[in-house]
Formats: sequence, structure tokens, C-alpha cells
Amino acid sequence: MAKFLKHEGKNIGTAPGSLIFVGHKKTEKVSIHAMQYNHGKCDIHTDLDLSDLSALLTIDSLTWIDIIGLHDTEVVGTLGDQFNMHPLLLEDILNTDQRPKYEEFEDHNTFILKMLSTDAKKGIVQTEQVSIVAGKNYLLCFQEVEGDVLENIRQRIIKKTTKIRERGADYLAFAILDAIVDNYIVSIEYFGNEIENLEAELLLEIDKEHLQKINSFKKELNALRRTVRPVLEIAFQYEKSETKLLHPKTMPFIKDLQDHTIQAAEAIEIYKELLNDILSIYHNTMSQRLNDTIRVLTIFSVIFIPLSFLSGVYGTNFQYFPELGYKYSYPIFWALLISIASLMLYFFYRKKWL
Repeated sequence: MAKFLKHEGKNIGTAPGSLIFVGHKKTEKVSIHAMQYNHGKCDIHTDLDLSDLSALLTIDSLTWIDIIGLHDTEVVGTLGDQFNMHPLLLEDILNTDQRPKYEEFEDHNTFILKMLSTDAKKGIVQTEQVSIVAGKNYLLCFQEVEGDVLENIRQRIIKKTTKIRERGADYLAFAILDAIVDNYIVSIEYFGNEIENLEAELLLEIDKEHLQKINSFKKELNALRRTVRPVLEIAFQYEKSETKLLHPKTMPFIKDLQDHTIQAAEAIEIYKELLNDILSIYHNTMSQRLNDTIRVLTIFSVIFIPLSFLSGVYGTNFQYFPELGYKYSYPIFWALLISIASLMLYFFYRKKWL
């Protein structure tokens, strides 16, 4: 079964643009929050109903609407009708395995990408799909679960002195993208530190568990690569866009976003090469250890082969065999066999051959 594609059997045969949720339900109910702001004010609204949103859309302010939870297709469909969103776009928003992409429509631009959050205690990086719809005086942000990496942006909006209050939805979309990409770098640095620690461990001692860690890190880096590379395409497409919703003053920031995304992509490639080097060190060391083992066993074999040959030729069938007449020869013989076997097993254990 393919590892990198989710089962979408319930979509087979349905009409394009059908509203079907694909993914795992991560929250019990859909919650809607909003920030309505301009240069002079900033109002925060929580636990809104769909009927409350139309009153928040005014010409003299920008409204950032967060929709938490994607499993309720009726809510997404109603928002699509209210903001004139194409059914194919709604289908992409509901598909949590959608490849990151950028699309332009007549009255809004859309961004679909993955947001990462690092749990250092569990040693994992969690992935969540985020869909951004930026219009003239509004921005919709669809998320799978409560909690994100955008809190610093909200705090900047709350402060009166920040320039983000003076800019439009295109700059807000950039700020969200930039925060997500910056968090990519945080996640990559987390794995980078783990990989460097693994390299230091290998220089001291090699264990079979190290190979499992190497394979695990390679899998995680490949997942990060599939997440980051499409975002670089998004940044380039957004910069070359001729949409009227992108203000010329926002263009330099888009180029800065490209630089951050390139930095993240290059960091992934660097750590992938480092992992390959670590894997080579592991295999070379294990090969050297095997060679040492074979050399020792060969020495034992060279010593005992002529002895075994001589005992095989003569069969120890001599006329005078003092041990045959000794009362305790038989138990001494078995004690000697067991002692030799035990000493050899202990020797192999100390050498970590067992």
C-alpha cells in the first residue's frame, strides 16, 4: 500500500467540487474567531456564528477570520457561498492531503500549505493543513485544530504602533506564510540537533538502535522536504502574480519569504547529506567490526585445525592412556568442555559479537 497517499475511495465517481472531507477529525466542533482592525482600532471576536460574519466585513477595516475544524462540510460550503469561493477550491480545503499550492481567483487569492509544530518531549513533528483565502478586506484561515504558530502576528495586530495595522490582506497573507516558513526552520533545526547528537554518539560507540534512528530521521526529513519544496513554488508564483490584490509595497517581503524558504530547503538537503554520511560511518564501522571478528575466529581456526587433524589421524588410540584408569576422568572431561564453551561465550559477549 502506498505510504504517501491517503485513501480517497469515497471521492471516486463523485462530481468535481463535491464537498467531502478527507482526513481525520481533530476537533469536536467547528469554531470561528475573528480580528477586525484598521489603523485606529482592533476588535477581537470569539465563538462566532456564520450569520455574524457579514457584519464584520466593512470597507474601512480588515477582517481576519479563523475557522478551526474542517470536518463540517456544511460550514465550509456556507462560507464558500458567502465569500464566492469556487467549489474546486472548497474541495481542496477539505482534502487535508492536498499538495501545497497557490491559486488566483477574481476577488481573492488562495494558499494551501502545511503548518508544522514540534513536540520536543515526544520527539515528533506534527503536521496540519492550513488554507488561506485573502480578499480585498478580509482573510480566511482554515485550520484543522486549535493552536498554531501565528500568535505573534495576532500580538502585532493588537499593538497600535505596528505597521501591519496599516497594510492590507496581501501583507497579512505574507505574514502568515512567513510565520509558517520560519517554523519550518525551527522544526528542521530540531531534527538537525538530533542528527548531530547521533553523529557524536556514533563516534563513541555504535549500536543497532542507531540504524533505526537513522532510518527514522531519513523518513522525517523526506516528509519535511515534501512540505517545504512546494511552498517555494508558492512564493515564486505569488511574486510573479499580476493580481490586483497584491500591492507593490508587499513585493519586497515576498522576496524575503523566498529567501527563508530557500534557506529551509537547503537546510533539509544539508541534513540529508549528513545522514547519508552518518549511515556510511555506521556501515563502515560495522564492516570493520565484522572483519575484526572474522580475524579473531580465523586465528582460533588456524590454531585448532592442525590439532584437530592430528587427533583425527591418530584418534588418540594409544596403548598407554593414563586418563582411562583415573576414576574422575569422565566428570573432569565434561567440566573441561563446559568451561571452554563458557569462556568462549563470555569472550564473544565482551566483544559484543553476541
